[in-house]
Amino acid sequence: MAPHQAPNRVFILLQYVFGALVLIAAVEYFKYKTRISYEWFHCTPQYEELFSRPEGAPLKLWAVGGQSCDKRGELKTIMKRITMDYDPNKEPVKFCVVEDTEVNSIHYPNENENKGLPGYVSFVGYERDSKIVEEACASYGATIFNL
Repeated sequence: MAPHQAPNRVFILLQYVFGALVLIAAVEYFKYKTRISYEWFHCTPQYEELFSRPEGAPLKLWAVGGQSCDKRGELKTIMKRITMDYDPNKEPVKFCVVEDTEVNSIHYPNENENKGLPGYVSFVGYERDSKIVEEACASYGATIFNL
């Protein structure tokens, strides 16, 4: 009986391997197809230097995106960029986050590639740029946070 069961087990093993490969291929195909319209699924950070400096400059930072990029997604993207781009172990980081209260929570209709106004804007820089960050934040009356 043992020789009769062996081909059956091999066939079942091949079915499982084939099924796993199909699932992996489906995930990779989805990733490939959505790469073109990445902004529809995620918020994309946008930067503007407050002034140019070779070793890094304080930034005005905001996020835009497609229909799933609401205010919550913007705030997550901004905080993620601050914590990834600025290392508080090298030098203390100062930042503030300013909310545009006139913008609704869900505010990207994505018509004619118009992303609308951002719901949050942040000013961020290292301690050496604290004066510039403080001035930018004070113009909006925002609280300054330190990392």
